[in-house]
Amino acid sequence: GQPAGRYNFFQNYKNSFQLIKTKSPFSGFILKRFVFLAGVSMAAPLFPLYFVRTIQAPDSWIAAIATAQTFVMIFGYFFWTRISQKRGSSTVLLWTTLGVALYPILASQTNSFLLIAIFAGAAGIFQAGLDLVFFDELLRTVPPEHSATYVSLAQGIQYLSSFISPLIGTALSASLGTGTALLIAGGIRLVGFLLFFSSFLRKKHEPRHIG
Repeated sequence: GQPAGRYNFFQNYKNSFQLIKTKSPFSGFILKRFVFLAGVSMAAPLFPLYFVRTIQAPDSWIAAIATAQTFVMIFGYFFWTRISQKRGSSTVLLWTTLGVALYPILASQTNSFLLIAIFAGAAGIFQAGLDLVFFDELLRTVPPEHSATYVSLAQGIQYLSSFISPLIGTALSASLGTGTALLIAGGIRLVGFLLFFSSFLRKKHEPRHIG
C-alpha cells in the first residue's frame, strides 16, 4: 500500500491546487508576481558581473553603488507609506514595479559609475515601496480561512523563481554578454509591470454594483 505520509502529501497538494483553481484573483496575482520576481532574481547575480567585468568599476564605486541603493531605502519607506495612505497600495505597486524594472535597463546602457550610482539610489527608493505593498497586495487576493495555504504556496513559487532565474541569467550572460542579459532581465520585469498595469486598468473600468 501507499505510505500514509506520502498519501497525505499528495492529497494536500491536490487540495491546495483545487483551492487555487477556484480563486482567479489569487492565481492571476501570483502569475504576475512570478514574472516580475523572475526578472528581479535573474538580474541579481548579473549586477556584480557587470560592475566588475564589463565596466570594470573600482571597489570604491561598487561600494558607493551598493550604499546608495540601501541607504535611500530608509527614506523610501517613509515616502511610500504616505503615498499608500493617500493613493492606495495598488498605485504604489504600479509605480514601484515600473521603477525597479527600469534599473537594469538603464544600468546596462551606460559605463558611467556616477549614473549607475544614481540609478541604484532611485531603484532603492522604488524597492522600498515595493517591499511595503507587495505582500499586502497578495493578501488582498487570499481568502482569510485559507490564508496559510495560499501564502505558503505563493512563497514556494517565489523560491522556485529565485532558484531558477539566476541560473538562466548567468547562462544568458555567458552566451550573450552581461549587458544584454541585464537588458533581458529588465524586459521581464517590464512585462510583469505591464501585467499589473493591465489588471489595474481592468479593475478601474469594471462596473460597480450598488446595493
